[in-house]
Amino acid sequence: MESPRAETEWDTRSPVVGAGSVGAAPVRHPRRGLLVQLVEFVDEVTYIVEGRANTVSPEAATAVLAAIGGGMITFSGFVFSFAILIVQFGSSAYSPRIVSYFLRRRVTQWILALFLATITYSFVGLISIGSEGRAQFAPTLTVSVALLLLVLSLVGFIVLMATTGSQIRVDAVVASLGRHSRRQLSRRLPRQERAVAREIEVPAVAAESEVAAVLDHLVPVDYYGPSGQIVAIDVRGLSRLARDQGIVLEVNLRVGDAITGGTPIAHATGTTTRLERAVSRALVIDDERSIVHDPLYALRLLVDIAIRALSPAINDPTTAVRALDEIEGVLREAATRRLGTLRVDVAPGTLVLSTATWEEVVDLALLEIADSGRSQIQISRRLVALLDDLIPDVPEARRAALLRCRANLEAAAMEGAFTGRSREVALHGDRQGLGGSA
Repeated sequence: MESPRAETEWDTRSPVVGAGSVGAAPVRHPRRGLLVQLVEFVDEVTYIVEGRANTVSPEAATAVLAAIGGGMITFSGFVFSFAILIVQFGSSAYSPRIVSYFLRRRVTQWILALFLATITYSFVGLISIGSEGRAQFAPTLTVSVALLLLVLSLVGFIVLMATTGSQIRVDAVVASLGRHSRRQLSRRLPRQERAVAREIEVPAVAAESEVAAVLDHLVPVDYYGPSGQIVAIDVRGLSRLARDQGIVLEVNLRVGDAITGGTPIAHATGTTTRLERAVSRALVIDDERSIVHDPLYALRLLVDIAIRALSPAINDPTTAVRALDEIEGVLREAATRRLGTLRVDVAPGTLVLSTATWEEVVDLALLEIADSGRSQIQISRRLVALLDDLIPDVPEARRAALLRCRANLEAAAMEGAFTGRSREVALHGDRQGLGGSA
């Protein structure tokens, strides 16, 4: 026969203080998740109020939760395999660097998280069945929530199949990359008529000639940090550094450049180890360029997709034409932005940043595609239409680079890329590539 002390100890360990009292409050486990705590609280209150009667037997609850948890493990493995196949298809069909485009999709991340939540919740729910000395206790609401999560997981799988199937289409991929590039150009670069970067509103205090004279006598600033790609540059931090120390700071590298320890990353009127470390901390380094922070990386991916489509192994000029549709939009946006050297005056200092010039952007967008599609009528016609439509719309100072591309297309056609009727057709602009216009 147990002693009163032993009975008291059993009552203390019980999750219900005063188990015989209907109004007693269950004790929740603070280490468990909020959903688990809430559902267990309702289950235990219901168990007390209904006089220790269960709607679901402990055996049935155990079978259901175990089946849901075990089945979802197998199902999640299948879904993960499906996601990996999509990534593999994207890297082989478009470009190896397109993998980040698929991995960063929020829909895929949330649905896979829902699968893991269902598995975890089901197994955690198994622990409460018959626990705390109550052999006949079965958490009815816990079973119901697990079934609801199962249904949501199945719906999520259908959504994943539908969205992923639509997102791997070539039109969806290139359209998304085009939107990314245009958005980042508008966010990261000031409009052409503005004198300083969008984030910084400060008056100019030094004459251009004075700054130019100082730039000729700057000393290099070396990089301290891990190797990788420059994902972003903290312009605000660098401007504060130039202002606080009253120096002229010229940053040589750009977003997207590779960097290693000891690489000269800037030039300044004076340098110390402390300054070098401060400038190095203003650079965000990662293993891969970022679509989110790099305006020209999405454009680089569009060009990669186009030249891969034009390779002899694939020979799909229509995909390249579709990429040129988005590239034209990117060039139109870039034509309104200030490119090249950006100067930010922060009295008593000055920050000078280097970005791609307009000529470099045009070469990135068109040079490789024009060379790879030299003998493709669709590419020639689409490029002619792109240039003929874009040249009148860009500022006059930026037309020379486009006119040079137009002249190169004509020269290639005359040098034997096309003959006879094909030459005439190839030099006629067509926004569809070969859409039936004569």
